[in-house]
Amino acid sequence: MNEAYNKIIACGDDLRDINTPDGWSGDAAGAAANAANGIIDGLEEYSAEIAAMRRGMAATGDAITGIQHGVTEAESLAATHHFRIGDEGAIIDEGPPPDIPDGQREAVAAERRTVAAELRERVTQVLKSAGDLDNDFCAVLDRILADNTIDATANDNQQTSLAAAGNAGAVHGGLSIPPPPPAGATAAQNAAYWATLSEGQRTQLAMDLPELVGPRDGFSAKQRDIANRRLMERERTELQNERNRLLDGIDAAERGTIDPTDTPRLKEKLGDLDNKIRGLDNLAGRLEQPPDTPEDQKYYLLDIDGSHDGRAIVAHGNPDTAQNVATFVPGTGTDLANFGSTLDRADVMHRAADKATSESNSVIAWLDYDAPDSIPDAAFSSFAEGARQPLDGFQDGLRESHQGDTPSHNTIIGHSYGSTAAGFAARDQQLAMDDFIAIGSPGVGVDDATGLHLPPDRVWAVAAENDPVADLGHFGTAPDDPSFGANTIFSAPGSSWPIVGYSPEAHSQYWDPRNPSLAGIGQVIAGKQPH
Repeated sequence: MNEAYNKIIACGDDLRDINTPDGWSGDAAGAAANAANGIIDGLEEYSAEIAAMRRGMAATGDAITGIQHGVTEAESLAATHHFRIGDEGAIIDEGPPPDIPDGQREAVAAERRTVAAELRERVTQVLKSAGDLDNDFCAVLDRILADNTIDATANDNQQTSLAAAGNAGAVHGGLSIPPPPPAGATAAQNAAYWATLSEGQRTQLAMDLPELVGPRDGFSAKQRDIANRRLMERERTELQNERNRLLDGIDAAERGTIDPTDTPRLKEKLGDLDNKIRGLDNLAGRLEQPPDTPEDQKYYLLDIDGSHDGRAIVAHGNPDTAQNVATFVPGTGTDLANFGSTLDRADVMHRAADKATSESNSVIAWLDYDAPDSIPDAAFSSFAEGARQPLDGFQDGLRESHQGDTPSHNTIIGHSYGSTAAGFAARDQQLAMDDFIAIGSPGVGVDDATGLHLPPDRVWAVAAENDPVADLGHFGTAPDDPSFGANTIFSAPGSSWPIVGYSPEAHSQYWDPRNPSLAGIGQVIAGKQPH
């Protein structure tokens, strides 16, 4: 088909030369001109129809690749958990392994119900995508068969371009990309949909509708990054527009057009906005890397939101392909304006993990919750409660979007109030994780390590001797207390003040290069025992 199309397009110059000789008039001349115009119109329509068919077939082949991928993923998931997918899409449970201890049977049964539900979701999505594709391609064929690609008679045949006719026809050969599940869908539902799209469709959707791709747990990091970089530009524009409005308001207040007592409040708001814009610009600069940066060293922007205090999620290393993936939850005072310091700590832990193993690593700076603005605010649990659902969905999404037959080793790391937020999520949502690290923690919402739904030897506490927050135990027993039952990662004592010993600086020195806690954190991220 490509060869036939290229031959027709090559005739374009010859068609422009078809004309009646100068001075020839009469019935014969008119008949000749009409015949020439008919040939030209016919070839224009033919060019458009072939172009539409060519594009439609290419898009269909691309979409079929995605659907086949969805089938393969569903079958692989079924086989891993001892299920089978019947010819009509029925989910057949072939039974759990026979050697399950009695005390774990109920938990295994619950897990199998979850897997069966996900398999049904994936089969349903594959069948839906196949039906949508069939309908889309049939619509393309119907347009071609009905001669409904272009109206060649409306063209100026003296300026004929078969390539232009082909381009116009190709528009009618495009296929729609099925819309994603509605907002609020689970990571498993998102992943089931995503699995049925080809790589080309995924990238196109990220570029055309970034707001539908950027924040989706279960979608691949590569396309989320494409979408969120576009959204970041929008956020920057919206913040700048808001700044301009504030400046107008301040000017009006100073001229007395509006209440002048409003000036201090507006100027304070302007200062906060300038800090947020500066933080966004710093993040944009941080994300600029050479195109050939390896996947395990590249930054991936997984979410961005400029509203309120601002939120962001950035992965250092591709979490979809890394063998070890860590999610770092920062604490009190963290917002978009100072997110760079959170990313600095993620970078340091990424390097520590790289030193601990030759496997690929990804460390994610996760600020997708409203962190307390101040120490008095940090006395309340409401901020941690608000983090539970988004952190749970994000961790589920990491499991769903991960590539390869072997699941990644996933670690949750929380610092200060971030450990409280992560602990509440682990306690109430049973996070998808293999290890949990609490750093300088005021408590994680439980009095015993088993309350985090992990074996105690997979729970780790890091507490500097001079860190005043680590001894608070405000949200349950301090994780480094022997009665809590966690393992400990040794830390340097940190800076101290005279007499009292404690110092605020010690609360933030866990990432200093010479602090042994950093190496221990890196080893846990890598799935190893700290030395």
